[in-house]
Amino acid sequence: MNPLVSVIIPNYNHARFLEQRLDSVFNQTYQNFEVIVLDDCSIDNSLDVIHRYKDNPHLSQIVVNERNSGSVFRQWEKGISLAKGEIIWIAESDDYCELNMLDELLKAYMAWPNVVVAFSQYIIFSNEYTIKQKERKTRYYNGKDYICNRLIRYCDIRNASGVIFSKEAYSHISKDYVTYKSAGDLRFWSEILQYGNCAKVGKNLTYFRQNSTSVTGTNATRGLVAKEDKLVYDYISEVYPLNWWQKMMVLRRKARHYQTDHYDNETIREQVLKLWGIKRGEGFSKMDDFIFWLSGSLERHLGILI
Repeated sequence: MNPLVSVIIPNYNHARFLEQRLDSVFNQTYQNFEVIVLDDCSIDNSLDVIHRYKDNPHLSQIVVNERNSGSVFRQWEKGISLAKGEIIWIAESDDYCELNMLDELLKAYMAWPNVVVAFSQYIIFSNEYTIKQKERKTRYYNGKDYICNRLIRYCDIRNASGVIFSKEAYSHISKDYVTYKSAGDLRFWSEILQYGNCAKVGKNLTYFRQNSTSVTGTNATRGLVAKEDKLVYDYISEVYPLNWWQKMMVLRRKARHYQTDHYDNETIREQVLKLWGIKRGEGFSKMDDFIFWLSGSLERHLGILI
């Protein structure tokens, strides 16, 4: 009941955020953890900040790449391969968290049978704004149901910094997620949850930093996010026989999303809509609005996925 948690902190040029990130990890109320810091050939003073913590007893490894890997997901893979703990926490270097986050996630993780992923709600913030989610009680879901009725529509496990997961479950998945630029996390969770259940902790325990110039934002405007989402959709459709309702909910949500997203030009939008088989105007009816509201309400208030 006191599992070792391996905390992986992948960093690239986040020196200005690292002290806040590292302090929020090392000062957790739950203290049975090791920390593995991975620096992806930063060109700022990240290493100076990291080495200030070299004598902390929780710090097990500092790994510095000689060349930039070009992918945060490759850093995830490297960190997990070095981890000694049975539970993994990937703490992104530009985020931070409440000091009781591990405690809360572990309680949920161990309170229900065969949980392989536990994640919390999060607060989105930037220099211009802060968005808090309404706090709710913890919900538990069958992993396969969560894939087919939630993750296939959108990545609800959006902030990796607020997630712990089973290293044993991870050992069974493919490593295809490392080939993605943006949707690697969606593919990652969609594979791990085939091996167990998930716990959604309804407390805002982590702070998710937004940056308008981020790689994710650039990939979205170029259409890459939509294209990789389609790859994940195709993968899930191959693994599970989706019913009519599940397919309809995905396509209606994607239709609304991709018709209103900002792209570098309209040619990219047309390519995205064609890829998904979406016609102009789909997903905007009053019935669509009602279905989206109903499915969201049932999940938030009753824990029912439709």
